[in-house]
Amino acid sequence: MKKITLEILAGLIFLIAVIFLLEFLFRNYENGIDRIMGEFLIKKERAEVILISNSHGLPLNGELKRSKNTNTACLTIGGMDLFWMQALFKRFAPEMPRAKYVIFNCDPELLGFNQTISGLQYMNRMMYQYADTMYGNRIMDKILARSNFFRSNRDLDYLFGNRSHNEFMISPEASKTNAFTDEECKVRAEEISERRFSKKYFSENLSYIISILRECRRHNKRVIVFQTPKCDCLKIYISKKNLSDAAQALDSVFLANQINLFNFSKDTTFHREEFSNPDHLTLEASRKLMTMINEKIFALYGDRPIDLQQR
Repeated sequence: MKKITLEILAGLIFLIAVIFLLEFLFRNYENGIDRIMGEFLIKKERAEVILISNSHGLPLNGELKRSKNTNTACLTIGGMDLFWMQALFKRFAPEMPRAKYVIFNCDPELLGFNQTISGLQYMNRMMYQYADTMYGNRIMDKILARSNFFRSNRDLDYLFGNRSHNEFMISPEASKTNAFTDEECKVRAEEISERRFSKKYFSENLSYIISILRECRRHNKRVIVFQTPKCDCLKIYISKKNLSDAAQALDSVFLANQINLFNFSKDTTFHREEFSNPDHLTLEASRKLMTMINEKIFALYGDRPIDLQQR
């Protein structure tokens, strides 16, 4: 009995030592979300525009950095769903009194999306420290969210100098070029409109959208909703029924709340070479899109809020 007890004790000591070692080795680890949020936190005090988006907004963020923009703070994270968009916005909107505009990217496929069907639940641990909430708010998840190692999604490649893990959260161009095939369009279309899409999430996601709109009114911010261009080959394969139902639900909410919707999803001025992959624009095309958003806002309010400096 004594021998077994000693063996168990030795095993526990070894396990604790491994945990402490991993925490030490990962003490300076930054994932993609940390880098996006680090940039946001630096700009939020003086920002006049808040851009909220999932990966579709990442090329816009990239172009804003390239053009040395200082007035737009970006909450743009690859894989982010509406739960996290509203959680982050509600957390930081009170701290951004200078922000006059909230430019909110809400594509129809987002209404049927939830991280629980996308394999991205681990983002809970990465996001928690910024939003002070998470799916389910389970105690164990909160404990793991405070661990450097478990927040890294157990990214052991980091120990060997490989920083590529989770880079899709920063830029969809990290592993893609615009030389994509029709087959890739088909796969992506099925992913966003069928495999990672469920109508059972409509009601929950609409409540998150309404929460964002309510916060905008509470903090006296003008909200502009836009939907991004999509490559023509993607439009061929998407589930038109699913996205049509989602679009109708979104239109009803935006109309009821008197929200201006800029729908670029059917825009014919964006060509295949302007997409880095079937549903993400290149940096240059992102500048074109933001210019178009500026002009539409100017027509409404006499203001071009996104500062696009000449390079």
